[in-house]
Amino acid sequence: MWIALIIAIYLLFIVLNILSYAQYYLSTKLSVGGFAQILYTMQNSMSGSENTVLDAVKGFFEHNWLLLLLGTLVFGGMIWLYLMDKKGKIQTKIEPMKFTKILKKVLIGLACFTLLFDVFLGVKIYDSLGIKEYNESLNKESDLYDKYYADARKTNIEFPEKKRNLIYIICESMESTYTDKKNGGGFQQNLIPELTALAQENTDFTSQEDSQLNGGYTPGNTTWTIAGIAAQSMGIPLNIGNNDYNRNFEKQSKFLPSVKGLGDILEEEGYQNYFMCGSDGAFAGRKNYYQQHGDYKVLDYYSAIDDGIIDKDYYVWWGYEDNYLFKYAEKELSTLAKQSEPFNFTMLTVDTHFQNGYKCKDCPDTFDEQYENVINCSDRKIAEFVKWCQKQDFYKDTTIVISGDHLSMDGLVPESIDKDYPRRTYFTVINGPEYSLNKTRAYSTMDIFPTILEALGAKIDGHRLGLGTSLYSDIPTLIEILGYEEVNQQMSYKSKFYEDVILSGDEGKIPTPTDEKEESESKENTQPVQAPTAQQYQANKESFSNTDYIWIPSYSEPATTPGTGGEMTDPGTGGETTDPGTGGGTTEPGTGGGTTDPGTGGETTEPGTGGETTDPGTGGGTTDPGTGGGTIEPGTGGGTTDPGTGGGTTEPGTGGGTIDPGTGGGTIDPGAPDSQ
Repeated sequence: MWIALIIAIYLLFIVLNILSYAQYYLSTKLSVGGFAQILYTMQNSMSGSENTVLDAVKGFFEHNWLLLLLGTLVFGGMIWLYLMDKKGKIQTKIEPMKFTKILKKVLIGLACFTLLFDVFLGVKIYDSLGIKEYNESLNKESDLYDKYYADARKTNIEFPEKKRNLIYIICESMESTYTDKKNGGGFQQNLIPELTALAQENTDFTSQEDSQLNGGYTPGNTTWTIAGIAAQSMGIPLNIGNNDYNRNFEKQSKFLPSVKGLGDILEEEGYQNYFMCGSDGAFAGRKNYYQQHGDYKVLDYYSAIDDGIIDKDYYVWWGYEDNYLFKYAEKELSTLAKQSEPFNFTMLTVDTHFQNGYKCKDCPDTFDEQYENVINCSDRKIAEFVKWCQKQDFYKDTTIVISGDHLSMDGLVPESIDKDYPRRTYFTVINGPEYSLNKTRAYSTMDIFPTILEALGAKIDGHRLGLGTSLYSDIPTLIEILGYEEVNQQMSYKSKFYEDVILSGDEGKIPTPTDEKEESESKENTQPVQAPTAQQYQANKESFSNTDYIWIPSYSEPATTPGTGGEMTDPGTGGETTDPGTGGGTTEPGTGGGTTDPGTGGETTEPGTGGETTDPGTGGGTTDPGTGGGTIEPGTGGGTTDPGTGGGTTEPGTGGGTIDPGTGGGTIDPGAPDSQ
């Protein structure tokens, strides 16, 4: 029994070392975007990640070797000591029986201490990985997709007759954060001077006066490479919390077969699609994704060997470094340019992957940390490749997009910047259409999907695809409507719409313009309800005190006095334009109409009129799309009105009761994105 206890203590000691290293790794070496990222990697093929696993194992022994050695010697000595004591060969000044009791107490105490310390470290790791938040999110339902999802299968997209080529450079862990504070970054020194200049000289969706780098936020379930790719080319996150999605992406598996992505759209338009990476293309389902969504020709580590780019026994980092990637890309693009069909050449860099990046022979020693030097080296190589493209004949018909796939997971980044700095990925469009909006956009990587298509000259009905909005349009993005924190939370929640439409492909559950029209007509046909007068209330006071009592009014058509309650406004004007988020003036409590703040789109209404019948849509100015109307103070404007407040019968949309969406008050349509 006591030998078994010693062995159990030793196993707890090994677990303690593993947890200790995990805590060290997570706090200093790795910055994880959420537990969903880890869960996805665990559930899917690890092919291509062997190097990372070996590095982690190697790091464990390098970091803990001394403690492991001492612990093994101590526990080996304890077993020897116990056996010798049992045989009576231990000679001490303490009585043998007493010595045995002391030894057993020490073993029990050591077991308790080790177990408690294991639990302590386990709790810290639990918190670090966000497991609690992940579990909580599984019990919450998101309505984001129901309100905002634009299915590419149902959206009309028109391309110009002469189609432009696309070179899409997805840069591993590339952030606008890496520029200096002068240019809107988080570092003291600019690690990406070339990319900074490219963004400022081309389109990064900032206002003309804004010289600071812009970038895309990465909300929940878009924070690792394949999730970032899905966000940027499908406009959705990878919600692995949905049970139907928890499966391996082996060769026979389907990768979101019901979603129409960038590659699908370009293939339909006659594009030849290519994807190039310096690692095993199968890792994390990338090969499945690209081959199933656009029939991409995948050029990876094994293709580079077959094409003579690298020797068959060459292997560094994840396969081969970016120095070879850009040479390989130049070779392929030179061949593609000779074809008559337009092409989409997508490539994924790898040198800037955590941990510390891959320092090639060309990397400088300008900065103190290796990762900083690797980022700086990647910056220069990307810029050189862009310059090469700009010298080619195909460039005049080609748009170049450069984007970071997600935020870096290397622990150096959060250690080097201010705690409250808003980290964002890098994103720039080169040789695309002019950005005519003089404002800096706030957006996520999901907005890149429709933006790329419109950068190629395509016209998208509504300018939205997936959960993304084209940054060339004046339609607000989800980040601009809801804010990053709200979008980030919603991305992690479960969604029946995601399961039914995105995972299962049920097109019948996608809202159509006809459905929306019928719903609007249903609201317009709602019969007005007459509120009880003061006399009626007094006469039936005892009945009203009964919670089961149902008031049945005698219906009468409300009188309409021309000129009151908001006069007829010239069609399409609705009064003055209301600033976004206001949707109309605030009506004072108990007036049921009253004086409307100038600029809200309605004339002065006599107080106490109950807000006479108003022509639909006139009751409160032109409201910016997505605002849903202003805030109405409790007790105002219709419905069942407390006796004596000047209520009476109110027509829907008249400044009281149920108001047509966008009219500036009352009950707002549930679909309005901002009802505050």
